[in-house]
Amino acid sequence: MTVVFWVAAGLAAAFTAVRALGVARGTPLVQLVTYTPYAAVFGVAAGVAGLATGFPAPGAALLACGLALAALVAPRLVPAPPPGEGVRLRVMSANLLFGTGAGPALVDQAKVDDVDVLAVQELTADGLAALAAAGLDALLPHRVVSPAPGGAGSGLFSRHPIDEPGVRTLERIPMTQALATVHVPGAGPVLVECAHPYPPRPGRTGTWAAQLAAQPVPDPDAPPRVLLGDFNATLDHAPLRRLLRAGYRDAAAARGRGLHPTWPYRTVTLPFWTPPVTLDHVLADRRIGVREFGTRRTPGSDHRAVVAELVLRPPAG
Repeated sequence: MTVVFWVAAGLAAAFTAVRALGVARGTPLVQLVTYTPYAAVFGVAAGVAGLATGFPAPGAALLACGLALAALVAPRLVPAPPPGEGVRLRVMSANLLFGTGAGPALVDQAKVDDVDVLAVQELTADGLAALAAAGLDALLPHRVVSPAPGGAGSGLFSRHPIDEPGVRTLERIPMTQALATVHVPGAGPVLVECAHPYPPRPGRTGTWAAQLAAQPVPDPDAPPRVLLGDFNATLDHAPLRRLLRAGYRDAAAARGRGLHPTWPYRTVTLPFWTPPVTLDHVLADRRIGVREFGTRRTPGSDHRAVVAELVLRPPAG
């Protein structure tokens, strides 16, 4: 049993170092880092068990690793001070699972949440038709869409007028990201983009990292920016944390809900059960406040939708 505890302590120490230093590269490290919150719980529980059953040295090492990981994760559970007054912008992001999550349930949820901007990933031609049939065009009449087979399509739908519509195509494995400037009454223009980098599948972690690195960042001399979607990454992945350092805040973490899982909602695309993790995010320019955040059931999809109420500052003067 001593050997078992020491092996566990060694693995925990290696995992903690990789996560703390942000050096996860390739398979399986990139995938394993996704589960850092679970590793924190395991470290603490195993450490306490080791101390309680007469294995003080490896138990202390496990406990130290668990507490170190918990310290990295815990800030996501602490809400920031609420924002001041401003102009409301409610946004929603939904991964449609190859278009199968498109339909009346999603449109009804957008109505219930009084959504101003909806970003969808994995938008197919059939999914676009289903959204239209469900009445999305009447609810959010302004749009830029790029339907595609499989998971590469995307769309952006807005209650408010838009201009400069476009589609960013990420390189290596083409993934499209619909984008536009949304003109919010009383607040002016906001740059909004639907994010969807390729997932970090074995052999594809380089593509995943490159596509996260290619995401747009806020420019203090330009209108504020919102980047929302399925990032295929958690806040334990260094490429996503670099985006935050570039000028974003994670809306869920800002409201103390940074560990609310969004995938897998259903395991229809997986041959095995996996612990749920937080892959879907609303990243708001630090000039934008976050008043609310939540997740929503999306029938037909393996992701939960995310909804955030943002607070925009009225233009100066």
